[in-house]
Amino acid sequence: MLMVVSQSLGKSRALIELARQLSLTASYFSNVETLDRLMVGRSRRFVVLGEDDVSNDVVDSLVRANRHARFGLVVCGMPENLQRSGRSWAVKTLSAYPIIEWVDRVPAAGALGTALRRCRRRMLKLGKGELEKALIKREFFLKYQPKLERCNSGEWQAREAEALIRWRHPEHGLLGPLDFLPEAETFELMGPITDFVMFEAAGQIQRWRERDLQMKVSINLASSQLNKPGLADLYARIVKKQGLECSDFTLEITEREIANSSAKHVLVVNELRKKGFRISLDDFAVAASSLATFEQLPLDEIKIHAAALKRAQQNPIALKVLAAVTGLAHNLGISVCAEGIEDQATCEFLKTIGFDKMQGYLVSEAVMPDIIRKVYRSKAKSPVRVP
Repeated sequence: MLMVVSQSLGKSRALIELARQLSLTASYFSNVETLDRLMVGRSRRFVVLGEDDVSNDVVDSLVRANRHARFGLVVCGMPENLQRSGRSWAVKTLSAYPIIEWVDRVPAAGALGTALRRCRRRMLKLGKGELEKALIKREFFLKYQPKLERCNSGEWQAREAEALIRWRHPEHGLLGPLDFLPEAETFELMGPITDFVMFEAAGQIQRWRERDLQMKVSINLASSQLNKPGLADLYARIVKKQGLECSDFTLEITEREIANSSAKHVLVVNELRKKGFRISLDDFAVAASSLATFEQLPLDEIKIHAAALKRAQQNPIALKVLAAVTGLAHNLGISVCAEGIEDQATCEFLKTIGFDKMQGYLVSEAVMPDIIRKVYRSKAKSPVRVP
């Protein structure tokens, strides 16, 4: 899908990264003629306007496009401010459009991303039948994002990759997990989808090993799965069928999913770990309330989000808290992984606070398994040098 962005918002790195995360191709316009040209055709699009773009000419262009194309619209400007500046007609016309989101004049990247995802969800309107058909027709596939692990020498080596599901939708094109997993949860299809990921990832580990690449895999586990009786036995059978060990897999659960964890959740996690699966706590919040999870759950790894790392880089107290949490985790035999690493400054920062692993676009985006094999088999006998 195409993201049509006004040049008034600037070609920022945040916008480029957002387009990549949403599997969108960004194109920019600076005048109505270019906007008209970018809106030709029936392909689905997302249009992002700055406050200064809300004019009669731009609105007329979108009205013309709406006759033949379906698109989501994000306006960086609030309706009341635009109305006060004498653009009531434009605001009224835009507000009547069914798929529109309003954000602040200078939106944070997170707010803009949320608005685009809402637009995308409203455009897709996926049904249960589509998801079931996708499973049967094998329209889902996996990409893998490598993790780098610090060796004893202090260098970094790739020994594990996170399996991330994608959907080649016959009508909508390539869809990321945020576009369809919420619906899968609603339709109670997370079980079959996660089973598919386990089967595919297990088969991929075996194919890598046949080509002389020793790589383990981490898989995201939804909270709904933590209520499933016999989950540990099922996953152990899948793994053994491929001739693998449960320790070849790390199962990632998010902190918010077990914030109000029932005894059943804890029981299932314990059963998984007894089978030999490694357990990772994703999106660890580095807060006092988070420390209780060290007692609640048998953890092998915690993943610290880039936002917490940024706070630690900018705030001395946040740095001390992060260092204390890292030290506590190490004392308990828990490894610490930094995720979302996108710049060199954060990478250098990691070297000062004793993190064990890192993951993010600076290392690699999620790629097809053949790329993992080609890149990391050649590096398997020598550590990766992080720039």
